[in-house]
Amino acid sequence: MRPSVSHHRPLRRRYASQHFRLIARLGQRVPASQWLQSGPLRVGAAVLAVAVALLAARCAAPSPAAAPTEEEVRAGATATLASRAIAVTNHDKAAYLSTDAAGWFKDADAQRFDNLAALPVAEWSMQLADTQPEALAKAGVPHVYQVTETYELSGVDFQPVTVTRYLTFVQHGGKWLLSSDRDGAKAGLRADTQIWDQGPVSVVRGSRSLVIGLGGEQRLKPFADLADHAAGKAAKVWGAAGWSGDVLVLVPNTQDQVETLLNASPGSLRGVVAITAGEGGKSLTGAPASRVLINPDAFNAEAPDAWQFFFDHELTHVATRAWTTAAVPLWLSEGAADYTGYLSSTISADRKFLELANAVGGGWKPEELPVTDDFHGDGAAVSRTYQISHLACAYIAEKYGQAKLVAFYDAVGSAPEGTADPVDQAFRTVLGTTTKDFTVKWRADVLAEATSVQSLLKKKS
Repeated sequence: MRPSVSHHRPLRRRYASQHFRLIARLGQRVPASQWLQSGPLRVGAAVLAVAVALLAARCAAPSPAAAPTEEEVRAGATATLASRAIAVTNHDKAAYLSTDAAGWFKDADAQRFDNLAALPVAEWSMQLADTQPEALAKAGVPHVYQVTETYELSGVDFQPVTVTRYLTFVQHGGKWLLSSDRDGAKAGLRADTQIWDQGPVSVVRGSRSLVIGLGGEQRLKPFADLADHAAGKAAKVWGAAGWSGDVLVLVPNTQDQVETLLNASPGSLRGVVAITAGEGGKSLTGAPASRVLINPDAFNAEAPDAWQFFFDHELTHVATRAWTTAAVPLWLSEGAADYTGYLSSTISADRKFLELANAVGGGWKPEELPVTDDFHGDGAAVSRTYQISHLACAYIAEKYGQAKLVAFYDAVGSAPEGTADPVDQAFRTVLGTTTKDFTVKWRADVLAEATSVQSLLKKKS
């Protein structure tokens, strides 16, 4: 599924859809002048002593060990990763930390293990990637490898999640131990970050939600309550899409952490309250669970009565994942999510459609149903795009029935590959109309709603 994002001010939003270096030190020659003292006897004795010492050292010192081959390093690293994975699934902290070399990485890894131990891990594995990026060899740090980490969380994931890390190995006591997870950055490579890499995590299990986050259980409990309610609502409306499972919610401490989890540019999620990330067009058991990420910076800035709306909106994206293919336009996926979010909501019309009313009051009129570019950017124009998309889906539900809106979404998303115009085909087969005729009626409905809101605003002023 395309990432979905929502934010309001109030209810405004815009679419927005991971060093140690080994140093070989050569033995330094001691200048002869430090050995030599004045006088022929002392000089001769010194020279003789040096010669005897050098001969003894040559006889006593073993021959330099041959450098390990690449195959030997990979075999050792593979064994270490296998031991590490077993330690995670067995909740064996001592065995886990025995795969680390002493130093800062081991200290940080102790917290990471505690985080993993708190998770309902059903499966965990680690292995060297079959093909290593050429950039690693050019970075100048020996024995850095791309590692594929695979896991499943019990009760929410039905397929494994795969993430990429860059780990450095050092030889110690006949084993190859981990010493860093930062050296990939020297090669310009960005590893995937998980929330348990960002600090001590807590886990709260709701009736239909699994919330993983930072800040303690007390902070996370309200998010579980919001997610439980939204999951039930989304399943009731969109159950025909095949989703009835639990939802996974991630709650970092800051917007920066959310952006890191999503590999997003710094500042790109400013004002975005929540993001649903997952694989569209996949059934419940055909992909890992979608992740709903909360941006606390934006979430905390919203009115409390809007919090449930955001969860209802995002859970619609989770519930409709199987139908959300490339054929589904954003006006339909985002409009359907807003439609569900506003069902039974106490949020007033002037808050829902403020930007729309202002635009129409300034002379703007709707022309065509929104396209992708209309959802990009900032400000009132994008908020208005969401609002008119909501009105398109609400119009379908009110005129034809909610079941027809669900069937319409299904028909668009499930259209056979190669269908010339899945949207128009769904208008014809499901609603008995055409895109052109629907657009005319939708325009009138948009203008009527805007006029109504303008009157409401005047009464309140």
